[in-house]
Amino acid sequence: MARSKGVIISVKVPINWEVLTERTKQRLRQTVGRDTRVIHAYLGIIEQYENELLIGKNRDRINDTKLDQMTLTALKVKVGSEQRISVPHDFKVRFPRISQNELNECRLSAVSLYESYLKLKQKRRRKISRPASVNSSRRIPRWMFSRRFKLFEKKTSHSRWWLEIRDAFNSSLEKRRFHDKLIIPLKISPFHHSQIERGEIKALQIFIDKSQKWWVSFAVQAEVPDFLEERFPVAILGIDLGIEKAACTTLLTPEKTRETRYFVQKDKTKLIKKYDRLVSDLQSSMHTLGNRGINTDSLSKKLRKIKSTRENISSEYDKILVRQLIDYISELSQKHTLYVAIGRLKNIRMRARKGNYQGREFRGMIHSWAFSRITDSLKHGLAQLGWTVEGKDSRFRAVPEAWTSIICWKCGAKGSRPKQNYFHCPSCGYSINADQNGSTNIAARMLMLTKSLHSVRGLGLWTRVLSKTQSPRLKAQKKEPSQGKSLLSEKELTSGSGESAAVHYAQTSLLSFGDKSGKSDDDPTVVRTMEALSVSGGDVPELQQEKEARSSGGIPSR
Repeated sequence: MARSKGVIISVKVPINWEVLTERTKQRLRQTVGRDTRVIHAYLGIIEQYENELLIGKNRDRINDTKLDQMTLTALKVKVGSEQRISVPHDFKVRFPRISQNELNECRLSAVSLYESYLKLKQKRRRKISRPASVNSSRRIPRWMFSRRFKLFEKKTSHSRWWLEIRDAFNSSLEKRRFHDKLIIPLKISPFHHSQIERGEIKALQIFIDKSQKWWVSFAVQAEVPDFLEERFPVAILGIDLGIEKAACTTLLTPEKTRETRYFVQKDKTKLIKKYDRLVSDLQSSMHTLGNRGINTDSLSKKLRKIKSTRENISSEYDKILVRQLIDYISELSQKHTLYVAIGRLKNIRMRARKGNYQGREFRGMIHSWAFSRITDSLKHGLAQLGWTVEGKDSRFRAVPEAWTSIICWKCGAKGSRPKQNYFHCPSCGYSINADQNGSTNIAARMLMLTKSLHSVRGLGLWTRVLSKTQSPRLKAQKKEPSQGKSLLSEKELTSGSGESAAVHYAQTSLLSFGDKSGKSDDDPTVVRTMEALSVSGGDVPELQQEKEARSSGGIPSR
């Protein structure tokens, strides 16, 4: 496999604003404000000539060369090229206090913003505000590329790390060839330094957040190791995202289901519910005071602060979950040629809209669920480890999650969920934790969508079984379930040479995970102490299963 070119990571570093002189602060505000006006001007030109500038098969890209020809004159050109003495919109005359290199960076920033708008519009298929039409006082940062800045170390009493950028505010107006320098002190911690040292700094942005704090965001091209194709046994890890349980993973091999692991974040659930109650109380108070004609500005400010705190808590816990999943995947990769599948919750927010008879509490949980952020972060983290996450050879995929929590992974029939975390199949009588059933079905869909796995021993038979028993349109067919007949041979209690996890009975103990009855499995991936909610027929004694099922809302089968 060819060496990867690297993955872009973002490193957000605070500016040591207290150390800056008043002159430097003023110059930095003027530079960022000027860049915002230039970017807004470019966005207006793009919107005005959108039909002429759109290119590409899906018409979701901007012709940057043509936009340059419409806004910048060119007197010094290469041999064979024509000069542009006049253009429809001369930005050099309109913005005299900016250099041509900075104009190019502002143009590229505007093009990136507009292309993001076009792709978002195509994805959501609904009306979205155009970048140029948004009335906001918030400054838009431009991308500065490596030739226009320098990060250097200089140990002083004020700061150790400094950022030098070109300042063309006065030098461009005076038509000087060499521009002034603006020196900015940074608060770089050991963590920031270790992230920056992972690769080469390609670009940066200087911006202000909502609390008026100044930051520098570095785009670092991190080097990733070569991904070696080891001849380990093939396995698929299915990940089912949840709310009460952050995630449930199930590892499938050609012979059997190896292990199930739960990732629970109880502290996050308590904190999110606490802040949701605070938000609800404040909104109720604002509504009451508003009806009485009383000013609610102070409550609005407090509400925004609480919402921001809640979002930060949710984001930090999601980062912890992604790191735990990546560590777990790295551990499994030492023993298996691993494929990872995660559920894609498409249109789940549309199904949870008001009027669908799901309840207010359910709608609140769904709309506050950042499943897309977890998926994208996991994908980016695996890319940093050298995984192929795009294209046909991708070993990470977000698969459709529809019906995975209600379909029995053993027989493919539609089951029932008497409680949220309990699944029972009336066809074959199988009972299991609902999250474990969902993660197993997600791994099965990864198997069916990956052609290179169809020829693997055991997994190929599983594909044929699922294609016969599981239908993608269960509502339309309404077929009667089978009469509880197992697809497994009655003579064998464990997996045979030609059988797969799709037709494998639930084990009654860890000893039965072996290939022969009475012998344990030496596979190191079998976790003996897992946090799991078991059901009847699982790997835990019956009395313990019944106690767990009742305490968590499940109903043990008899």
